[in-house]
Amino acid sequence: MKTKIYPPEFFKLCVAALLFFFSFNLVIPELPNMLRELGGAAYLGWIIPAFSVSALIARPISGWVTDNIGRKTTLIVGCAFCIVAGFFYPLVGTIFGFLFVRVVHGFSTGFTPTGFTAYTADIVPSTHRGRAMGWQGLFNNAGTSLGYGLGAIIALHFGRDTMFICSALFALIAIVIFYTLPETLPADRIKVKPELSWKRLIYVPTWKPGILMLFVCISLGSVLTIMPDYTVSLGFSNKGLYLTWYIAFSLLFRLISGKISDSLGRAWSTAIGTGVQVLSMWVLIAEPGPIENQPYFFYLSAVLYGIGQGFNAPSLFAWAGDLGGSENRGKSISTLFISLELGVIIGGLLSGYIVAQWGGHYKDVFFMNGMAFGAAFLFSLYFIKYPASPDAVEESKKHHSSI
Repeated sequence: MKTKIYPPEFFKLCVAALLFFFSFNLVIPELPNMLRELGGAAYLGWIIPAFSVSALIARPISGWVTDNIGRKTTLIVGCAFCIVAGFFYPLVGTIFGFLFVRVVHGFSTGFTPTGFTAYTADIVPSTHRGRAMGWQGLFNNAGTSLGYGLGAIIALHFGRDTMFICSALFALIAIVIFYTLPETLPADRIKVKPELSWKRLIYVPTWKPGILMLFVCISLGSVLTIMPDYTVSLGFSNKGLYLTWYIAFSLLFRLISGKISDSLGRAWSTAIGTGVQVLSMWVLIAEPGPIENQPYFFYLSAVLYGIGQGFNAPSLFAWAGDLGGSENRGKSISTLFISLELGVIIGGLLSGYIVAQWGGHYKDVFFMNGMAFGAAFLFSLYFIKYPASPDAVEESKKHHSSI
């Protein structure tokens, strides 16, 4: 009997992941106003970093849990943090309390994405893993977009507390779906190892996709930080215009890129993605302005950025899944997520510093992003020319399995 490439569990996983991303993004549009009402206008810049730092701390722990206790445990723990945060947001009365709940909420993304990425890599053959990551990314981004769009609407018509409760309820539904999935970690490997060290939390063989993810996400953190203000400075009224276009084209190209990743190789896909994103930054630097008369550069950059992201994300996660094998898959994927979080934090801080200290010179930020993408492109070409030998990869896996 022929094995299904995408078993039913895969689509259940994708639906639950959509609900998870919907849950924690549902609250984001209302958080700035909530913090202002608490008297914390000066702390608005901490809304995302407080979340990202706790996610960064949780990443290596989630990888260890995924490989030693089970994929389902990681999935459920992350959703549980969403539920706790959803019920505690309405009770917050101080700035410190608000930021503390944000930290707690951040642990959700430190756990659940590690679990469902490892689960996908377990149940889908490596020959279709890039495409599977593309499908998963499609559902993830759909949940994110729906959450952003509906959060403010729910708060407006039914109240902010109702929005927070809805966030918790959708996370609970995700838990129910995750609970019905069969565990993919073999029973003889489900155990708790009391001794912990960085060697048990970090998977060094993932350094290739990890370094690419770091450079790619430096730009992502930068774009998320400064692009809304840059968009307004050009005369557009919609702050999210660039992000909307880039996300749309990222989703469109994820499935195409997954096929290329599976057939040509992960490094080929990231070479295409980062190469296109170098062009996306060059277009912004070359934009002659004023944008009201020539908006094409702005839109072209967003389209190119989205295409590049659509090639990079599925390939990098599939690459980490390939390298980890079944024994170290959670650790491998969590290591990749650590690179993601570091890149976002570095990019956000650097871009904010450049704009604040250099008087709003956005093109200097785009130049920095172009350099980061260029470095990732050159690394991709190097990995294409000098791929690791199968013997070296297997030896590295055996070494980590014995730790």
